[in-house]
Amino acid sequence: MGSLSSAKTLGGVGGILVFFPFLSLVGWVLVLLATKEISETVQDKSIFDDALLAAITAIIGAVVFVAFIVTGSIAGLFTFGFGFPRFLLFFGILGAFWVFTIISAIFLKRSYEKISQRLNVSAFATTGLLYLIGAALTIVFVGFLILLVALIFQVVAYFSIQDRPPSPGWGQPAPQTSSAVLVPQQPAMSQQQTQVESKFCFKCGAKLPSVAVFCTSCGAKQA
Repeated sequence: MGSLSSAKTLGGVGGILVFFPFLSLVGWVLVLLATKEISETVQDKSIFDDALLAAITAIIGAVVFVAFIVTGSIAGLFTFGFGFPRFLLFFGILGAFWVFTIISAIFLKRSYEKISQRLNVSAFATTGLLYLIGAALTIVFVGFLILLVALIFQVVAYFSIQDRPPSPGWGQPAPQTSSAVLVPQQPAMSQQQTQVESKFCFKCGAKLPSVAVFCTSCGAKQA
């Protein structure tokens, strides 16, 4: 079972390590583990699945970009000029890197929007939106500044997590219940006193029920 306190620590520390070049990969691993903790806590597997897909596509994009550098395409481009094949290779690999970056940002935005809704931390939704905008604008290099802002919001978002998740109905008005209490009506019972006719003993004069055969006082038989 996941823990929000662990997610807060992992995500916050990981978000800070992302700023350091040699520790960036470790930071992203910690952020991914943080999304896993949140996913298990709120019992929404899609949160971690989207974050994992974002990580996979980002890795693919990074591998494409590194392969572009390792093969010496950039060096050949500036050494021998813009030959037609190298021109296509340059923009083809750069375009592939850009596409994978956008796809990664889309998955990350989906994951962070779900976290924002479940934990009521709006900074996650802002982070996801900034990531997507920054990824889309990396082709003109302005997006890198927006991605930097997104990284800052990411740290703020994780450190804003509360240790306990809000209740399932958080943020929604509580259902109104009628204050009127229905009291079952009890049928009124008529209390009628049965009047019993009486008579008097002819011998001693004691008062007796009309159906008495013998006097309860003197024992004389009644007529």
